[in-house]
Amino acid sequence: MDRGEIYLGPFLYSDGLGSKRRPLCVVSVPTYNAGPDVMVAMVTSGARVTSPRLGDVVLSDWQQAGLLRPSVVRAGRLQVIERRLLSAQRGTLSAGDLATVDRALRAVLALP
Repeated sequence: MDRGEIYLGPFLYSDGLGSKRRPLCVVSVPTYNAGPDVMVAMVTSGARVTSPRLGDVVLSDWQQAGLLRPSVVRAGRLQVIERRLLSAQRGTLSAGDLATVDRALRAVLALP
C-alpha cells in the first residue's frame, strides 16, 4: 500500500457508536503500511460537503482516483485501521491532488 491509494473500508463515526463503509485515502508511508495497520483519511462526496473544514481537499482528478462522483478528502478526519479491513484498491490520487492533501495534513497537524 502506498500513499494516495483509495480503498473501500469502514470508517468510525466520531462518536464511536458506528461506522460507515466509504472510500478511504491512504496517508501513511509504505514502511508504516508494511505492518498490520494503515492510516487513512475519510473521503466523502463533494456534493454533500455543505460546510468545508480545515483540511478539506476537493479532488480535481476524482475519476482517476476511482471515485464515482466529485469528492473531498478530509485530512482532518484520520483513522488507523487494520489493512485486512480494506477491500481492493479503487484508484490512486493524481500527483497534484496528493500534494494538496499533503499541504492539508500539514495545516491540520500544524506542521511546517
